Amino acid sequence: MTTHFWLNDSYVETDESKGLLVLDFVRKHRRLTGTKEGCKEGDCGACAILVGTLEDDRVRYEPVTSCLVPLGEMEGKHVVTIEGLNFPRELTPVQRAMVDHGGTQCGYCTPGFVVSKHWFLMDESAAQPTMDRFKRAISGNL
Repeated sequence: MTTHFWLNDSYVETDESKGLLVLDFVRKHRRLTGTKEGCKEGDCGACAILVGTLEDDRVRYEPVTSCLVPLGEMEGKHVVTIEGLNFPRELTPVQRAMVDHGGTQCGYCTPGFVVSKHWFLMDESAAQPTMDRFKRAISGNL
């Protein structure tokens, strides 16, 4: 059975197994390798993506560890990987801040941190940002 969803700026119809992990789909089938495979247990956050669901006439995004989520759960949703955040290929303010302030080490976990920080800024609570809320937003990243 076909799964239909948006991946970044492209509409996807795929007959891949609904049990295939989203991480494996984006990396192996779509060649979007910015989403990293780390622990594959949902603990490190290197595979973080945003998943948008239509709720009350608006799309609400949540960070998701793509190594734990089957492709079939993406039906009708909007999946945003690190590659989808900086369209049309310019650094976002989050990415620019990471560069300007030396916010990376080896860089392997960086995409997951960037995705989580974008979600923090997109969330309704971003209107009243606090350090405590920010720490919670990146708490799923090592």
